Amino acid sequence: MEAEASVFIEEDPSCSVCGEIFSVPVVLSCLACGCGFCQFCLQQFWEEQGSKECPMCSKKSDASQTKLCEEHDEKLTYFCVADLCPVCEFCFKYGSHTDHRVYPIKEAEEDCKEELKTALKPLKEKLNLYKQAKQTADQVADHIKAQAENTERQIKEEFELLYKFLREEEAERIQLLKEEEKLKTQNINDRIMDITNELASLANTIRTAEQEMRSQDIPFLKSYKDTIKRTWRKPLDPEVLSGSLIDVAKHLGSLKFKVWEKMKNIVKFTPVTLDPNTVANCFLLSKDLTTVQCLTQTFKLPNNPERFDVSAEMLGSEGYSLGRHAWDVDVKNNTYWVLGVASESINRKGKHVLTPAEGFWTIRFRNGEYKACSAPWSPLTMSQDPLVIRVVLDMDRSKVTFYDPRERTPLYTFTDIVSPRVLPYFCTACKEHPLRIMPARLSVTMDR
Repeated sequence: MEAEASVFIEEDPSCSVCGEIFSVPVVLSCLACGCGFCQFCLQQFWEEQGSKECPMCSKKSDASQTKLCEEHDEKLTYFCVADLCPVCEFCFKYGSHTDHRVYPIKEAEEDCKEELKTALKPLKEKLNLYKQAKQTADQVADHIKAQAENTERQIKEEFELLYKFLREEEAERIQLLKEEEKLKTQNINDRIMDITNELASLANTIRTAEQEMRSQDIPFLKSYKDTIKRTWRKPLDPEVLSGSLIDVAKHLGSLKFKVWEKMKNIVKFTPVTLDPNTVANCFLLSKDLTTVQCLTQTFKLPNNPERFDVSAEMLGSEGYSLGRHAWDVDVKNNTYWVLGVASESINRKGKHVLTPAEGFWTIRFRNGEYKACSAPWSPLTMSQDPLVIRVVLDMDRSKVTFYDPRERTPLYTFTDIVSPRVLPYFCTACKEHPLRIMPARLSVTMDR
């Protein structure tokens, strides 16, 4: 029975099966419908049916809910602390629980519920954590989809620009070829015309002379003077003009290289790319991930481990363990910025103390003051406000130096980088002017 057989305590002392008034103290009732039964009637009904159902409502019995001891058929009135189960009086006085500590079932119920409540508290806290994790995971899944769609669109846009450049370059080179073909075709046609005229003139002279030679003495001799004069005119030998053919080598020689070299005019290279997965939610990045603007509004972004969640901070996408690296940052008119490098292992959550001990090697500008974020912070002497800050990182020598490119003297140098891997670090709270990583100059050299 769903609410199971329990000790029957009803105002109506009759069995719902046989109708007789109960004559024995062991009485059972259905907790689903409330009907009471003699134990004998109920057992007989269950044997006939082959299943433990309530004779009145047909709800199935669940033996785990019975309030009678299975061993002694006595009411379960105590709770065994050792075995954590309800027992009857016979169990703890004469049965297997004689040496165990027991106490009344009502008290046990209260204590166990309180203990269970206490045990559930950390589980409920863990449940909330999992709900938050699920919410974050769902947000990450949506963000991944949006990232993929946006990135695919930008890739197509970038390649379309390259296709456009190549199509225009192809059309320009074919046009040059056509113009050369037209010019040289015209030249050779003019030459053919000249040769044709010379051919006609020479053929006419020869034909006339041969006709005169067929004349007899006096007529021949009379015209001889004119005939022989025509033979005196001897044109120059026809010359083969050089450069009359298409300059194929000019059009095809190192074609891909020449196109690639010309592509420098539309291609930009920045030594550092901002990592959008690390930016705080108050930042807006440019499409090429080189410019960052701090805004008053915030964006809904997943709280992934790489992302800064409190301060207006971000990192570059590529870390450095070896070698020398440099990048320029346009800080013109920006009133609050921090630039430098940070250890890859820094905690991205919460506020940070910008010192080398915490994994930051930076300089900053705020409230009109330039300072190196050393321990303690050191004021920087500026002859003029910098428009660009150059960061030069030398991991082989464990140092990072900051320059104003217009000055020869460094602004500041940290010589104590102890991190095995660092990343470019950026922070700005200026909402009027962005920070911009400047493109490097491109050049092509050939080894001969």
